[in-house]
Amino acid sequence: MNPRELASVAAQFGVARAQVERDHLISHLLGYLSAHFADRIVFIGGTALARTHLVDGRLSEDIDLIAVGSRSEVARDLVRALPRAVMRSHGRLVWDSAISEVPERLGAVVRSQSGLAVKVQLLSAEGRPAWPLENRRLEQRFEDAPGAELTVPTQPAFVAGKTVTWCERRASRDLWDLWALNCIGAFEPEVADLYRRFGPTNKLPGELQFADAPTESDRESELLRVRTRILRAGWSISRRKRGGRHRGSAHRRRVGHRG
Repeated sequence: MNPRELASVAAQFGVARAQVERDHLISHLLGYLSAHFADRIVFIGGTALARTHLVDGRLSEDIDLIAVGSRSEVARDLVRALPRAVMRSHGRLVWDSAISEVPERLGAVVRSQSGLAVKVQLLSAEGRPAWPLENRRLEQRFEDAPGAELTVPTQPAFVAGKTVTWCERRASRDLWDLWALNCIGAFEPEVADLYRRFGPTNKLPGELQFADAPTESDRESELLRVRTRILRAGWSISRRKRGGRHRGSAHRRRVGHRG
């Protein structure tokens, strides 16, 4: 990676060099997955969101995937392929524990020779909500990273899925993602329909789901409270607009995911 590019990205996101280097490794891994596993996986979670709709929000931390078809077969092939996937840019990678041998809810860590670590989670599609999906080009951020296109949730599915995740674990990063999605106008009517269809109660989230912000520093708590109020307003707008029909992507599939 170009040192100037590293410094520029670190300054843009206000993060340490190590975080940029990990994001760079993730970009190369996503390029490999796009070239060799695109029809066998769905790219989900915060990193997928950061590489599609919220590209200026935060850097990537991990890679969350859903297997299309047999999880065990996809896991087996990932175990074999990823160690040699980025030889030219990062050398040989090593699994801490093979992804085929760990519980899917935990994920597995793959490491570079320089010590960079990326957590990779591979979930089974069985029993998961069938959120709508689309093929989308990913933001790769770095000049030397190959282009990548993977199947990801649609924007309304990201919003509804992130809301479900927020209600379940109430992590500040989920609230941040929802706030950022609201800032780009992502709370469209389809979000409410998807949340009712695939959410935990078949009802829209109410005031209770956004009553309290996570406990952080005083400054962060105030920012989170402001974002929570904005999200309540966003869901109110989505609720009122609910019922309108919107044309989706020309290419959509459905495989369950969680944000």
